[in-house]
Amino acid sequence: MDIKVTDKAIGQLKDNGMDDGRFLRLGVKAGGCAGTSYDAFIDSEEKAHDVVVFEQDGLRVVTESLYKNMFDGLTIDFSDDLIQPGFILTNPNAQSSCGCGASFKTSDATLKAGA
Repeated sequence: MDIKVTDKAIGQLKDNGMDDGRFLRLGVKAGGCAGTSYDAFIDSEEKAHDVVVFEQDGLRVVTESLYKNMFDGLTIDFSDDLIQPGFILTNPNAQSSCGCGASFKTSDATLKAGA
């Protein structure tokens, strides 16, 4: 499992409350033009089927084991661009995505959101 989080993203996540045992939870959900959308939020409760997919400098990224292969190779970056600021998730497993990049589709049919 290889997930990269840029220094800029790490700094922004820490500025947004990634302390006291909290972590970034990644998931997927059905929806969007391409069929699957990212679900990412700060969480504090690990579940039985969770796996830590990234850990560095006190920052942890967690996902359910069902989704971990979907995020292999993922890069999390942060843009402070004036037009479209925010976190950027670049997923090499995405075979296609919608025009705005908010949803994607993978070639692995077993990785369905909510499965």
